[in-house]
Amino acid sequence: MAVEVASSTGEAREADELVDLIASHRRAMTEVESLGKRLMHAEEAEAELISPRLDAVMKIETAIRRQAAIAPVADVGELKMKAAYFERLMNNGWCDVDPDDLHALLRSFAAFRT
Repeated sequence: MAVEVASSTGEAREADELVDLIASHRRAMTEVESLGKRLMHAEEAEAELISPRLDAVMKIETAIRRQAAIAPVADVGELKMKAAYFERLMNNGWCDVDPDDLHALLRSFAAFRT
């Protein structure tokens, strides 16, 4: 779903919600991975500081993944991009995709009409 926003120059440009959600999800996954690695090698005191932050970032990652699954697709290109992204998530073991996310993903595809 595209919306018009103003850039820093004041000119209108299109922002792609789905692309932004996928990019946000990738950033969240990177942060989860980074904090997870730090936690694995941390001493007890540092682990106590990292653990709550990791939990918070994991919740954010889950919420963004759910938003990406629910996001409507505007055209065939977005449908293919979204399907490919979730396929990579599941096949590469990057994160666990909940059954609810899969149902939302399929509903978003079913709602797409050419």
